[in-house]
Amino acid sequence: MLVAWSRARERIGFDPARWGERDGAGLTRSVPYPEGVLHQSEVSMTLARALGADTMPPPPYFVPDPELAARAPAGVVYLHPGAGKPKNRWPSERFATVASGLLARGRDVQLIEGPQDAGTSAAVCAALGRSLPVVRGETIPQLAARFARAALYVGNDTGPLHLAGAVGAPTVGIYGWTDPIEWAPVGKCVRSVRANDATLESIQPASVLDAALPLLEGARAEERCASA
Repeated sequence: MLVAWSRARERIGFDPARWGERDGAGLTRSVPYPEGVLHQSEVSMTLARALGADTMPPPPYFVPDPELAARAPAGVVYLHPGAGKPKNRWPSERFATVASGLLARGRDVQLIEGPQDAGTSAAVCAALGRSLPVVRGETIPQLAARFARAALYVGNDTGPLHLAGAVGAPTVGIYGWTDPIEWAPVGKCVRSVRANDATLESIQPASVLDAALPLLEGARAEERCASA
């Protein structure tokens, strides 16, 4: 209804008949929904192309505030064991195993905890047998600045994962029921880990470390991110 009330000269959207719905937006032009399994950015680009856009711009897709970035620590590895949807959470004890592997390699590991993640950082630290710094209460611009200077981000399928990818951080996403073919972050340095049975319980810490460690090793970030 908001689209219809906008009185915009052109109102372009996907044909609502695909979902058996009426056109509540008052579209001036409907676009067929693309067939096949596509990344959601490509689905959105279908509408953008209908307006004349050609291709997606190159990354990064979120440029952090320079002043905030100047104050953010460099070289930190951030782990985010939480998620607003509990079914998106990889087990805390497995995050602890990943943290242990990174700490053993001399990395500065910190945890991210949002308002819907209460208890997840404590569970990781308990399984690890030691405390880790926990980042809480930061705004999206503050987190973006942190991630832009990070050595690595590892996390569940959540908003911060997409933010890390968007600013260009080396990023590893852990997926269960959601498919990274459709939902992985859009960025220049993103890797995804998902089990063949599409369950988080089947993902072992070794698989996550196998995806993460190549992004930490090498002389230059460009070379690390170009590795398969």
